[in-house]
Amino acid sequence: MRTQIVGISGSPIKNSNTDRLIQAVLESSGLESEFVKLSKLNVKPCIACLGCKDDNICKVKDDFPELAEKVKNADAIVVGGYAPYGSVDGFTKAFLERLFSMRHQNGLNRGRLAVVVASGIGRGAPGLEETGKQIEHALTVEGMEILGNLKITGNTECLVCGFGATCPMSSLPWVFGDDPTPTPDKFCKVEDQSEVWNKASELGRKIAEKIKIRLAM
Repeated sequence: MRTQIVGISGSPIKNSNTDRLIQAVLESSGLESEFVKLSKLNVKPCIACLGCKDDNICKVKDDFPELAEKVKNADAIVVGGYAPYGSVDGFTKAFLERLFSMRHQNGLNRGRLAVVVASGIGRGAPGLEETGKQIEHALTVEGMEILGNLKITGNTECLVCGFGATCPMSSLPWVFGDDPTPTPDKFCKVEDQSEVWNKASELGRKIAEKIKIRLAM
């Protein structure tokens, strides 16, 4: 059976909140699925060589052409990124740029179903809304049908680096105010964010329903 839905995570953290929410969408769909961790691949930014102009196949020698085949053969994708420095992360951005090879002339992604996942450290920190919008915009430009845009409150690296309470550049005072000491209660788990977790399950089922309707037409 071919893969019907592909989940793609730009988070480099092992088993991250972003990963788990993407996987929740995949699992709730009940479809044949595959999860891809971009940090485990070599996907460079687009170099604008136009080598794809005749056949929609990127000629850059890295892992993107194989990933593009997975996307092309899927009915739906779930793309998740996080928000360092107030914008979408580099792994996700490079993947989104490389989708140009599939768009040029023939629009190979038109009509594909898509769900967006974005993670940020919360409490007014910049980037979460922007990251969700950036991913959604890129997939919309590809002609995909966006079914949902999920946003997660995640964790700053300063909680685990060992210097978060004393480093003058720490984000902990920014996120937690007058109590920057790293403690277990300050860590956020996506499973505890019931609204977004339940919405992920709903979107997985919605993907399955839409695909079933399309196959019956």
